[in-house]
Amino acid sequence: MSAPDAVISRPHPLLVDALAAAGFDAADARFTPLKSGTDSLPFAATTRDGHQLVVKVRRAGSRSRYPTAAWASARIREAGVPAAEILWHSREACVETRCPGRPVEAEPPTPQDLDAATRAGEVLRRLHGIEVGSFGQLDGHGIGQHATVQGWFLSLPPRSVPSIDGLDLPGLLHRTRFILDVGSGRLPRSTPRLLHGDWVGRHLFTDDRQITGVVDLESVRGGDPLTELAGWSLREPAPMTEALLDGYFDGPIPADRLLPLVLFRLRIAYSLLHFHASCDEPDMVRLRAAQLQADLDHGHLAAVPRITPDARSSARRRP
Repeated sequence: MSAPDAVISRPHPLLVDALAAAGFDAADARFTPLKSGTDSLPFAATTRDGHQLVVKVRRAGSRSRYPTAAWASARIREAGVPAAEILWHSREACVETRCPGRPVEAEPPTPQDLDAATRAGEVLRRLHGIEVGSFGQLDGHGIGQHATVQGWFLSLPPRSVPSIDGLDLPGLLHRTRFILDVGSGRLPRSTPRLLHGDWVGRHLFTDDRQITGVVDLESVRGGDPLTELAGWSLREPAPMTEALLDGYFDGPIPADRLLPLVLFRLRIAYSLLHFHASCDEPDMVRLRAAQLQADLDHGHLAAVPRITPDARSSARRRP
């Protein structure tokens, strides 16, 4: 969630009702829209008596994940990880605390952003210390969809994505799927850990001294912590990934982690390509295709993708 925009003059009754249900004085509350997500429409809310909150309402046709966010918020905060506190939720809306500071959005990365990414790596390592009982997206009771990491890893969308402007996407996805099928047996068999599920800079708040809060917990899941590092690396500029890894590991990433990390990266890029195709986002489809191609065509395993998004969301190739 980014900084608020202009105050809306006539808030939707659901926003006012959610504040009142959470026990706040909703009269004359001011609401400003935040950057929307796939499943939620979030608003910064300031009550007449000065409470700084975030109210989210479910998008029509999307799944309700607020019970999951409430469960995760409690677990994460118990572990000493700063996170937004879910104060009230239903299937249609939720009310949570607003984290102080600003999101870690690197456009391009500043020294402060890189320092924040390093601290985010330290926070992420603490979050990953929380054990859960299963893999995949978690429900409101912390239960996932898969008993093994391989079960989640191979639950992939179909290859039905048409080619665009000379890009043979079905062929690329077929090739990627073959590598994932073969590589699934090389994944470590470990206890699933709690993952944020959408660990990117915009979901982390900083006051330029420390991470003040982790937000957007609706997508938490159980899995291998390397999955989270792989997901960040595909969506953040390369210097931000290097900084995150510096904070997460005590030294260089262990050599035996590189193959699983790259396999998770391929798996996530494969899924993201399908997502962007379903949203009619050809530029992002091209970025994911380029990232897949770069990993498939290069024999040397690397912790940081050879192609990463830059500040303009276009592809940047690393040597």
